[in-house]
Amino acid sequence: MNYNIVVIVSIVICAILSLLLSYYGVLIILDENSSLFKITQLIVAIVSMTTFYAPIKHLLLKYMDVDESESENIND
Repeated sequence: MNYNIVVIVSIVICAILSLLLSYYGVLIILDENSSLFKITQLIVAIVSMTTFYAPIKHLLLKYMDVDESESENIND
């Protein structure tokens, strides 16, 4: 599997996790009709995206046997 495909797959997985976590996590704390709901949901989504992206990408690279250095030096 190509390194770029692994990055795209990890972004998609991370986005889905962040969407679910931000919506249902904030729904536990705030009511959906609250004025702070969307702001808090955005903050939780950004924090969870930055938290989960690197570990998911690392796990995918490890289990898919993709060598990062080979994919970056294709034009050399």
